[in-house]
Amino acid sequence: MSTPTTFLRAGGLSLGLFAVTLLAALTPARAQLTIAGGSLTITPSSTVSVGGAVDVQTAGTLDNQGTLLLTGNLTNTGTIGTGTGLWQLNGTALQSVTSTGTGVLGTLEVNNAAGATLGAALSAGTLDLSAGPLRLAGFDVSVGAGGILNANTTNRFVVTNGTGLLRQPAGAALTLFPVGWDDTNLRPASITRSAGTATYGVRVAQAALRNGPTGPAYTADAVALRWTVAAPDAVPYVLGAAWATTDELPTFDRTNSALARWNGSAYAPTAFTAATTVPGGFGTQSAGLTADGTFIVVDRQAPLPVQLSRFEARRPAGQPRVELSWATASEINNLGFEVQRQDEGQADFRRVGFVAGAGSSTSPRNYTLLDANAFEGLSYYRLKQIDNDGAFVYSPVRVVAGLPGGTAFSLSAYPNPVRDMATLEVSGPVPAGLQLSLYSADGRLVWAGAWPTGQTKQPLPVQTLAQGAYWLRYVAADAKTTGSVKLVVGQ
Repeated sequence: MSTPTTFLRAGGLSLGLFAVTLLAALTPARAQLTIAGGSLTITPSSTVSVGGAVDVQTAGTLDNQGTLLLTGNLTNTGTIGTGTGLWQLNGTALQSVTSTGTGVLGTLEVNNAAGATLGAALSAGTLDLSAGPLRLAGFDVSVGAGGILNANTTNRFVVTNGTGLLRQPAGAALTLFPVGWDDTNLRPASITRSAGTATYGVRVAQAALRNGPTGPAYTADAVALRWTVAAPDAVPYVLGAAWATTDELPTFDRTNSALARWNGSAYAPTAFTAATTVPGGFGTQSAGLTADGTFIVVDRQAPLPVQLSRFEARRPAGQPRVELSWATASEINNLGFEVQRQDEGQADFRRVGFVAGAGSSTSPRNYTLLDANAFEGLSYYRLKQIDNDGAFVYSPVRVVAGLPGGTAFSLSAYPNPVRDMATLEVSGPVPAGLQLSLYSADGRLVWAGAWPTGQTKQPLPVQTLAQGAYWLRYVAADAKTTGSVKLVVGQ
């Protein structure tokens, strides 16, 4: 070992501003290795054993061409050299790896039953899970051509306990992604690429959500897991996924199941087949995939959301109405579509109509609705597709131009239908002396009031009203601004 500017601090080794090359083992083990500046090179025949943390600071460089053993945390805000040596985490308590500097680790080995966790995104040529798991939390780990070694079904796999992805190259041969949602539950995926080699990212999480990455969870006829895949391009690939019997929700039929990809508006299942037996449980696969997505496993009875193929909103030239039309490619357990509108200046969408769905259908369906709209500003429309069990998903929003010369004032009521309390909301300049009157279907006045000065919203209690249709009429003091809104109570 060369000697310029090396000195001990608190039982550790700290390097100053000069280069140090280790040509043999560094003994005894140090409590900490800090590289505050300069560089440290571990040659291919050398082993450095650190009984504590390793800290490569901003001005420091550590080039590991040999073996570095450490029982503490690994931190790099400086530079990791080009050496492809072994970085072995061999402590007995949970260790962390945080590299916000530059460089790629050669081989990262988790030789610690307590495992390791990431504090930042990490790249390594090879990942060796010889004794424990690597927890990603919210960070990606990218593994190079060396792949992942010694993964198994106990606690030696990558735990995707957050938004982080396991990224590694996949090619024509099946590539295993040994991911699990906690330290004891391996739920792996595999990818086989049809041509060439490229890097894919995968994670697994608990719960199969009805709206892809969001929404309520399935409670039956599915596997209570979801796999997320980040694909690098549109080259077709095959995705495989595996689960345990304990992941299967009530009435799930694995003999008639399929992987289904969320396409932004619906799950698109592949052919329903019998799951295969794999170590630790069961598995299935889907071929011909070309895009990113969230994937779940469902059986044929699972209530999949409607597959919306088209949604348009247009105002005929000079007309005080908006024509809405949409189509579905298929429907399963579809109660119908609530059409919602929000005018420019308003904070919330409100219901303007409802169109019943087809229930379950494998053939295309077309739907239309007319909305009376004389607003001179922009109007925003969306669909709320509702399943028979109450689960719902929103469509993309469509924007419609205002009516030239139309009213600059708009009043809406929501929710509609309403049970206990409605909210009245205005947009545009509120005309002076605006009066509100609520009439029942038989013409009886059941409520009246003035719009409060300076307010854009006002509550309207309806809990004492009988169920049925009501009309909320409004008129300004000059009688030039008038209109009405239908309000349904008790549904």
